[in-house]
Amino acid sequence: MGHIISVLLSDYDIHLLPSNDSVNVTIEMHVQGITSISELTGDFELDFMYSEIWEDLRLSFKHLNICATNITLKSEFRKRIWTPDTCIINSRHSEVHSSPSENTFIILYENGMIWNNFRLKVKAPCKMDLRMFPFDSIHCQLAFESYSFNTDEVRLFWHEKPLTMMQLIELPDFELTGWLTDHERLEYPNGEWDRVVVEFKFARRYGFYLFHSYFPTSLTVISSWVGFFFDARAASARITLGVSSLLAVSFQFGSVLSHLPRASYIKCLDVWMITSVIFIFSTIIELAVVCRLNRYECEKQVGSNVIRQWVNQTREKNQNTYSNDSNTKGTRRQNVSPVISLANSYKSENTRMDPHFANNSKEQTSQKYRLFKWPIIDIRKLLGQFRVQQCTITSTQV
Repeated sequence: MGHIISVLLSDYDIHLLPSNDSVNVTIEMHVQGITSISELTGDFELDFMYSEIWEDLRLSFKHLNICATNITLKSEFRKRIWTPDTCIINSRHSEVHSSPSENTFIILYENGMIWNNFRLKVKAPCKMDLRMFPFDSIHCQLAFESYSFNTDEVRLFWHEKPLTMMQLIELPDFELTGWLTDHERLEYPNGEWDRVVVEFKFARRYGFYLFHSYFPTSLTVISSWVGFFFDARAASARITLGVSSLLAVSFQFGSVLSHLPRASYIKCLDVWMITSVIFIFSTIIELAVVCRLNRYECEKQVGSNVIRQWVNQTREKNQNTYSNDSNTKGTRRQNVSPVISLANSYKSENTRMDPHFANNSKEQTSQKYRLFKWPIIDIRKLLGQFRVQQCTITSTQV
């Protein structure tokens, strides 16, 4: 084999293109695994075997009449032949696996076809739109270009079967839902370059966030509603419950955001968390309103009690005064009864003596008024008559 390689490379110029026309390079991938997807850094890592195939008739050995149809060569041979110089133009980091030696090889076919293969580990960017987080999807791309040759020299194409999954891809946070290959042509100051792109689409597994964000915050909000069943006077317990619920939701929200990049737009989870905070904060506002109304009712009740007590005291005082006045009036009535009887007798005597006295219209009032008015008008006279009668009775007895 060494003799064949020496013959093929005897007049080989590495700086010349394999043909006068552009060289067609076919690319294919065999994905071994996708190890991780990071929301903070916005990239993903995958291991795959990258293959590129092109034709170089200068390395055809069909005319040498050997039994082999292809020759497998090590990576050192790559430095001695022309290569399309393809690269992953959007990679953030890439390396060839070395376990234990470098995982590359080249197969040279008798018709001049060259199969160049690498086993790579690549970290590439992902397009993230977190507006629907955690119900969002992520798109990650790998873009291949020829770094040194434009379309006049090298053309890149996908293979008929461009991508093969060698095993089922399982990730804890994401699920691979599909992939898409595309071919682009980009313009640079030095000409046009071909670019082949493969895009992986991942859907986020939201079960983790349901059990660690949505469900706990729902319970926290419902727990804050328990304060509605507390007595209005238990203000300290209701304040403690509301503030504790508010802190719990804030802590849960912060723990979720610590694993996400800083985004200026509002996410679906933000709407949920903000709504939960509003509900809990509303319970605290409701507590303040209830306490204020309860205080107002207490002040109103105390004022009513004070007024009622004052009214009762005033009423009792008036009743006592009225009862004392009644007793006094009764005593006076007993003392005045002889005077009234004397007045009645005096009236009858006057009536007999003066017939016109009975017809006086001014004296045609009620019996109560006459009895009450007569002693007042002739009180001195009546008292004098009363004293005279008493003196007469006393003298008679003597």
